[in-house]
Amino acid sequence: MLNQINHWIEYAAAGIDLVLLLRVLTLRLQRTYVFLTLACALAVIFDVASLLYAEEQFPRVWIYSELFSALIFPLAVWDIFEEIASSVAALRRLAIMRTLASLIIISFFGLLWLTSVSQSDDPTGLSFLFALTLIVSTGSAAGCLGFLWIMHRGLTLQKILTPKNTTVWMIFYALLMVGQIASWLVLIAEETISQPARDTFSPIANLVLNFFGMVITVWCAFRLRGLPKDIPSPVSETEPPSK
Repeated sequence: MLNQINHWIEYAAAGIDLVLLLRVLTLRLQRTYVFLTLACALAVIFDVASLLYAEEQFPRVWIYSELFSALIFPLAVWDIFEEIASSVAALRRLAIMRTLASLIIISFFGLLWLTSVSQSDDPTGLSFLFALTLIVSTGSAAGCLGFLWIMHRGLTLQKILTPKNTTVWMIFYALLMVGQIASWLVLIAEETISQPARDTFSPIANLVLNFFGMVITVWCAFRLRGLPKDIPSPVSETEPPSK
């Protein structure tokens, strides 16, 4: 029963991700938020790929989508502050340097653990890819959360007002990164419990995580607003003035 509900929720989640992408494009936010738009587009592509290859290639599709997402998330959270880029340039550089330092530490210990993963008992290589994805995805999510926290503290201390969309994106990505970490904790927990318990735990956990993701995505889509006319975009800055 729960598995069937989760199956249809996955379709609903894909539709909601599409709504967020269309919302961004309709408001023409892609002119300022390039990487955020790219992240929204990739989310839709990965949703479609997961639904199309749900039976045969799902493990590989899921792993590759997680890896690509882990790479795009840091660019997306950097992009959140584009509306006030000139005001937070120094703060953003400081935040990214501290985030990179923490990522290096996480990656170091992660790679040490990865060297202990044996591929001899896994001819498909999925166990190694899974472990690599765990390190990259968790490190990316933790780094993004750290970056957002440093930016939030800096903005508060410097009393810099954030535009509506900046605040919405900050909250959305903070919650999204929490969901990413929670999903990995669920996967790790599944490996430590018996099969009967896993058959009950997994559908419930997936239902909660999927519903959580849908709620925050809907909230983000309908809280976004069009940019004021005086906000420059990379495209408009290169266009010659109209006669």
